[in-house]
Amino acid sequence: MDESTQNRILDAGKAEFLEKGFKNASLRSIAQKAGVTTGAIYGYYPDKEALFGALVEGPAKYLRDWYTSVQLEFERFPAKYKEEQMHDYTSRALDEFVNYIYDHFDAFKLVVCHSAGTEYEYYIDSLLEIEIEHTQRFISAMRSLGHDIPIVEDDMNHILSGAFYYGIFETVAHDMPRERALEYVRILNKFYSAGWDTILGLN
Repeated sequence: MDESTQNRILDAGKAEFLEKGFKNASLRSIAQKAGVTTGAIYGYYPDKEALFGALVEGPAKYLRDWYTSVQLEFERFPAKYKEEQMHDYTSRALDEFVNYIYDHFDAFKLVVCHSAGTEYEYYIDSLLEIEIEHTQRFISAMRSLGHDIPIVEDDMNHILSGAFYYGIFETVAHDMPRERALEYVRILNKFYSAGWDTILGLN
């Protein structure tokens, strides 16, 4: 298969999806932009969703896998280390998180703003599932140190974590410059860290 043709299709697909979103994008329009027939597109991608996936799958999967690995790494630390280093560890990880998003900005713009109708529509929720699980593990670790931590139900955890992570991706939705996004997320992290400390009685 011709790599230059495939690249033209990918570039045209990205432009079409960014302009119209997945649902309203047209393979015919993509073909016109790429200077190929719709049949040529089918030679590379069986349908519109496969083309969309080709544009976002790599960065989306990498970020989720990396995020999981960061959580698992923290999980291996002793409970006392978690108590002392949670905020610093989270701050460093979030900087890396945001920088990766901005290194692949168009892919995450597609995921966050234009993925309705695809498997990526609920991508942020898949990150929340990881966050919720490891928040409960952190709570268990703090209880093992003797802290009297109140019960935080999964629904409440989901609401709080959801507000935080959807807030992070607002930087993409609003096309913030990288440095502004980093500062925005650092402030957001301070706000939510203080809130969690209050809820868990760790201040």
